[in-house]
Amino acid sequence: MFKTINLTGITAISLLIAHPALALTPSSPAHEANQPPLPKLSQGARSLINLGDAGLLQPFFSNDKFGQAQSRMGAARYAYGAKDNNPALDDFREDHDVVITPLNAMIELPASSGASFLRLNGGYTNGSSEPHALDLEDELYQGTIEFLHLPNENVMWGVGLVANNFESKDQISGTEVIRDSRGLRLDYLQKFNDHWGIATRGMYLWGETENRVYDIPTPYGPADLRKKQDDDRYYLQADLVGSWLGDETSWLPDGTLAHPRLGVLYHHSDLGRTTPRLGNTELPEVTGVNGANEDFGLAWAHFTLQRAPHQTLGLQWLPSATIGIEQEYANSLDEFNDESTYAVIGAGITATMYGQSIFADYKRYQGVNGDKIDNVFVTGVTLSF
Repeated sequence: MFKTINLTGITAISLLIAHPALALTPSSPAHEANQPPLPKLSQGARSLINLGDAGLLQPFFSNDKFGQAQSRMGAARYAYGAKDNNPALDDFREDHDVVITPLNAMIELPASSGASFLRLNGGYTNGSSEPHALDLEDELYQGTIEFLHLPNENVMWGVGLVANNFESKDQISGTEVIRDSRGLRLDYLQKFNDHWGIATRGMYLWGETENRVYDIPTPYGPADLRKKQDDDRYYLQADLVGSWLGDETSWLPDGTLAHPRLGVLYHHSDLGRTTPRLGNTELPEVTGVNGANEDFGLAWAHFTLQRAPHQTLGLQWLPSATIGIEQEYANSLDEFNDESTYAVIGAGITATMYGQSIFADYKRYQGVNGDKIDNVFVTGVTLSF
């Protein structure tokens, strides 16, 4: 029986975002005497500053972990197909280079109590892999519109709509995968005290995945294989984030800001049953490469050290560095690409001025067995109004 490769993946691994509100953080070192006085801030701006100080805006704005889960499971589906079509193949390695260009905008809205914002987010991702069993080229367009409410300076919740369009092609097998999805996103952030807070996210995405393989040999000549199926996804994430200012501690250099981060995610896919067509011939009904349900779970511990921002509207350069370790605690598709532990190292820089910022960030995800290597570069703009 012919077995088709089945993939739906998103290779979007996003950035370490330094929100522009951080440039006014009141816990930062005092601004220089020759700096002009700072403008009076709205409650919304003060609330974002407070959550930014706590390190909670980074996991909120960033899609790094969500994209990492989608990419990991998508590559695993491809690996199952490569295994089935190449029985002698006994090794698989993920080796990706990813470039991401996001744009974030925060618009403060009138509110009878607390503060409210409209968040607009758009992004483009381009990924490519080094040829090894697979040679993937992919593109992702994504967008989010979300309503945010901050009842006080320590709490924020949000509800929004998301949309994704993803296309990928394996240059070796000729398989193309197209996935369009829409969904709902819920967020909840809370700062507990001066040093700890939590950021949580829940998402439900409904969509379809279409697989195309061209010019498959048959007794009647080459034919194209097509398969389209429902592919709904559930996603949960929680980050416990710490915040320590070097000027107020004895174990950090003065002028620095540290954010330890402990997190966990769970991803689940429900795949519908479908009947593939090879040319004009219907093939037996199928579902996923390993059944109708797929699960992925990841836990991580990261430590980020950056230059502490000052209370100024002038230009600031804020470099940062990150190290960490990550462990998959669940992966229903790891039979062929079994690399469950990997280290993370990265560096970035953000330039802020008058409440706006541009940023660049690089991270490397290195599997301890050498079978997972991701190089991710992100550059973009964050605006606030």
